[in-house]
Amino acid sequence: MSGYCFQVPPLSIDKITASADLFRRSLGVTEDRFPLVEVVEHAIPTLWEDFSFQVRDASEMGSAHGLTFPESAEIWLREDVYEGVLEGQGRDRFTLAHELGHLLLHNGVSMARSMKKPNELKPYENSEWQANTFAGALLIPVSVAQRLKTEWDVAESCGVSFDAARVRLDGLRRRGKL
Repeated sequence: MSGYCFQVPPLSIDKITASADLFRRSLGVTEDRFPLVEVVEHAIPTLWEDFSFQVRDASEMGSAHGLTFPESAEIWLREDVYEGVLEGQGRDRFTLAHELGHLLLHNGVSMARSMKKPNELKPYENSEWQANTFAGALLIPVSVAQRLKTEWDVAESCGVSFDAARVRLDGLRRRGKL
């Protein structure tokens, strides 16, 4: 999570998961591995005229792996991260799904820079937590996690890192969904 955070209207895990599930269904995605590149390069532009997905040079992006500007419907991804997505790197796929979460959850939402440190803000009001939760739900739907059950199987089938699979499965276990 970055050193700053934006306070947004609260969203529960269930609401964020429902949004990710609805997005998958509306695109007709049924396979375990969510087709991120196809979605951001082809599907969303046909559905959202103002949407822009740009791959930017590292010299422009600096340490930011991705940036989203919900108010102008733009996602910028650092070139090396985009290449990682194309190669199926789990961490990079999560980054793009995270940015997609910002776009879909925070479009039309006034994001006031919080004067609080991230740990002083309630997670469900933190734009970064919400985008991470969306990315986990989009890339690892509950039904897939229930069918596959292990972190290694989820990581391989869904194209995520072992750590992302572990975090998602641990959360589902804590909530009695696994």
